[in-house]
Amino acid sequence: MKEISVKLKDREYKVYITSSMDRFSQALIENKIKDKDSMFIITDDKVHSIYKDSIEKLKEQYNVKEYCFKEGEENKNINTVQGIYSFLMENNANRNSLLIALGGGVVGDIVGFVASTYMRGIRYINIPTTLLSQVDSSVGGKVGYNYNGVKNIIGNFHHPEFVYISTNFLKTLEQKEFQGALGEVVKYALIRDSSFLNFLNENYKGILEKETDKMIHIIKNSLKIKSEIIKDDLNDRGIRNVLNFGHTVGHAIEINSGGKLTHGEAVALGMLTSIKLSENICKLRRELYGNIVNLYEKLRLPTKYKVDNYTLFMYAINRDKKNDDKIKFVLLEDLNEPKVKVEVNKKDIINALKNSIS
Repeated sequence: MKEISVKLKDREYKVYITSSMDRFSQALIENKIKDKDSMFIITDDKVHSIYKDSIEKLKEQYNVKEYCFKEGEENKNINTVQGIYSFLMENNANRNSLLIALGGGVVGDIVGFVASTYMRGIRYINIPTTLLSQVDSSVGGKVGYNYNGVKNIIGNFHHPEFVYISTNFLKTLEQKEFQGALGEVVKYALIRDSSFLNFLNENYKGILEKETDKMIHIIKNSLKIKSEIIKDDLNDRGIRNVLNFGHTVGHAIEINSGGKLTHGEAVALGMLTSIKLSENICKLRRELYGNIVNLYEKLRLPTKYKVDNYTLFMYAINRDKKNDDKIKFVLLEDLNEPKVKVEVNKKDIINALKNSIS
């Protein structure tokens, strides 16, 4: 089992990365969480249907109660949050209670938000089940839900007691979701670690086949990079912005595609546009774009997306919560040399779109 420590101002927590749930009990003991603690598993109906037997074992072993809500980004809303609050109150959850988030990014974000607000804050454990949540959202403390069509506009910072990652969950993950998440993995390599980029190029076949050692390596490297970045900017006011590389255009593509593209696929396309912008604004060497397109093709990530209406597309970009009056991007001055909050005008964005993915 591999471990990573995520350092905060007043404490640190561990991320356990392994191939099964066999050492979950060990993680509970290490973190001084006792059986007598009041524990609640929160998951969605899709995860419940796939892992019903495993959930029943956890419930029997630790005497925990379960709450299940409807899966999907459309259910990452206030109604789901209120449903969990009601469940916790009905079952006498208190300040000493512990929530267990079992699922992908939607589950982790919502359960983390509930934990941050119920009785002004209770503990939770994150068990991410998708590659995207395992390499990205499970660490960093960002929790929240969507409101009026805007992603994560209502949120908080609340870190788990620990994160437990089992690569076995990836065996049941839909291939499109799995491949899309590799876009976030490439992001980490681009902003921080060129040797990681080499690993992806050299091991793409094993990665696509979900070989356990390859999965553990890319999860560990991704989270190591993220934890190093966030420790100096826990509340996302400065350098942590580098984690948004590709996301400004990516979020717009996600909205524009009507859900046809996954978050990771959209971010991957957004990074190509950001690389083109970086060539024009930051004088980034031009061969990097071609190298990344080749890597995308190996990893079966999309390289093209047709924008039919640039006016609507720019409106989607402007709705991105990371922008204020002007459109700001994370760009690259060189590989592993990101520059945050670069102001970019509408004309340059459209030109970059046309010269990259359109």
